[in-house]
Amino acid sequence: MRCFIAIDINDKLRSRIDRLQREFQRRLKNQSGIKWARPELIHLTLKFLGDVEDDRAEEISGAIERICAAHKSFELEFSTVGTFGRPAKVLWLGTEKANSELEKLVQDFEQAFEELGFIKEQRPFSAHLTLARIKDDRPGKQLAEVVTGFGKVDAGAITADAVCFYKSQLTSDGPVYTLLRKINFT
Repeated sequence: MRCFIAIDINDKLRSRIDRLQREFQRRLKNQSGIKWARPELIHLTLKFLGDVEDDRAEEISGAIERICAAHKSFELEFSTVGTFGRPAKVLWLGTEKANSELEKLVQDFEQAFEELGFIKEQRPFSAHLTLARIKDDRPGKQLAEVVTGFGKVDAGAITADAVCFYKSQLTSDGPVYTLLRKINFT
């Protein structure tokens, strides 16, 4: 099974994301090659595990539980938009300020899962919510221009108080996420 670990967002932020995506769509002349993320599926990925054997689910849950026991709830404010890639391949909503609690949580996951035999992420962690994926270069270039003129976004904040362990199935209609376990912080 294909798995990842994430922090879920609340419905208020999902509603703001929906409005933000519609505003981007209004400003873009050409949307061919852009796949917009469904707001109900958007989450903050902490660790992508990839394909995992079914019998490792308990081991993974146990590691998540141990990590969550060492962390407390914290706030995350989403206030900036940006892109990854040149030309743009991903449009995201992210955090403008560093968050030491989130950074420590991610470090703990990387260390624990490396010890379990998972590949350690080499790129620096960037707290973001994926709004869209871009397949073609032309809309990617235009999107980068729109982002530059967008300015600060008041998308709101969430209280991160739990971590979710998800199974992901890729289908022709988009991904289907199944919650395997939700573990609260202490």
